[in-house]
Amino acid sequence: MGDCALITRKLIYTVFIAGIISILPIAAGERTIPVDLFVMIDSSLSMAEPGKFDSLRHWVQDQLIGQMLIDGDWITIYQFYGKSERLLSLDVESQADREKIQDTIAHITPDGQYTDIGLALDTLKEALAARTDDGRLKILLLLTDLKQEAPWTSRYAGEQDLFDSPYLAEARQVKHDEWYEITLDMDIQNAVVKTTQELYASLGTESEPRELPVDGTSLAADSASQDVNQTNASSGALTNNASAQVKRQLPILPLIVVVSGVGVISLILVPIALKNRKKKKEEQSA
Repeated sequence: MGDCALITRKLIYTVFIAGIISILPIAAGERTIPVDLFVMIDSSLSMAEPGKFDSLRHWVQDQLIGQMLIDGDWITIYQFYGKSERLLSLDVESQADREKIQDTIAHITPDGQYTDIGLALDTLKEALAARTDDGRLKILLLLTDLKQEAPWTSRYAGEQDLFDSPYLAEARQVKHDEWYEITLDMDIQNAVVKTTQELYASLGTESEPRELPVDGTSLAADSASQDVNQTNASSGALTNNASAQVKRQLPILPLIVVVSGVGVISLILVPIALKNRKKKKEEQSA
């Protein structure tokens, strides 16, 4: 069943990516539906190296704040090093709000001791959980050089030049100079596990696949396709079609695996049985 689960996971993730890519970049003038935007900025000492924090600050101020935000968005900004700190949370309603965000970014200095990316990801997940009831699409951005230097007191203690985490396994990564713009998919793996379990449970109990419930705040297939429908009718239709095809086709996959397994076993056991039968006849004749 391992291969089947992998195929299931990749198909669901394909639908998820179709939705999220259709709204990125979320440039002002192209987007009319407000989103919740979570921004986690690496302010550790390693970010003071050339090509890192100055470039990152310029991108945040010019691209993210200057061009991507629209009125009605909600934004929260964190900085992290050996710990994570929330710097600002507000609804974007005016130019004055944008200036508050700009001022917050301008005062971040890359001088923090240690770099605990694992803790930063955990903090983002907690912040996401606190915003699950507004029904809006969540955009989670991690801006970092991915250099992990967590203290021994951290559950992620140790050093890595490129930090590895399940949260980053399917993340969208864009390299800017010597740092990365990472769009996270915090709950996609939990959604895949739930969906796979539902698919296996449906075998032999239902003639038709069930409509699988997915949490609207998980950034999974249904959430992404619903928001895309509102943002772009054409893209939304394609996403819905892909999602429907997944729901129709996925329950067949475990059955194919089982049938294939039976076929392989038969090919192995039948010749052995025939050989034993022939040997038994020869012994009886003798």
